[in-house]
Amino acid sequence: MKRVLCVLTLSSFLGLCAFAQDTPKVDLFTGYSFLRYNSAQTVPAFTANGGIGTLGFNFTDAIGLEAELGGYHNGNINDNHFDSTTFSFLFGPRLSYGRSKKVDPYFHVLFGGQHATSSIAADSILVVNPLSATPSDGRYKASQTTFAMAIGGGIDIKLSKGITFRPVQIDYYLTRFEAPEIVVPTDSTAKTARNQNNFRYATGIQFNFGAR
Repeated sequence: MKRVLCVLTLSSFLGLCAFAQDTPKVDLFTGYSFLRYNSAQTVPAFTANGGIGTLGFNFTDAIGLEAELGGYHNGNINDNHFDSTTFSFLFGPRLSYGRSKKVDPYFHVLFGGQHATSSIAADSILVVNPLSATPSDGRYKASQTTFAMAIGGGIDIKLSKGITFRPVQIDYYLTRFEAPEIVVPTDSTAKTARNQNNFRYATGIQFNFGAR
């Protein structure tokens, strides 16, 4: 009986070791991302295309930490010659069904910020406030950095030992932008930061490192 218990214990231990060895220590994701921004004061809702890259550190097969960078652009919002580029930097925990699994659904919560640069043609129908601002190269320009947060998840499908395909990642993406000194009508001076409840989608390839 003791011999049977020893064999079962040893088998379980070896199984756990093999399970741990199959888990990548680090994964690197890169891919395309689509972002739907909701309205920010006088700037209407708009879509932006770009990409994201994520560096993940796996503490166990189910628990990890992500650091994410993303960039998005729209060159003509609502036909107002309003050009906007955003750059995000987010960090947070990730919970996975199993990084060593063939199919791995995951959930993450990321916090950080987003930097936006915007410009608008001086002859646009929108009005720049204050009116004393001086356009550069025929465009008024502004920038700001604000809080951002992403809550969501996706599915990773293992193609080989070191490569994973991510067909879908969907996030609720919260930002807190102001309209960059652009107001209508001209006698308005109000400028208040507000939450934008946005939608984000991503897909791409992930490279896994450190599994044995």
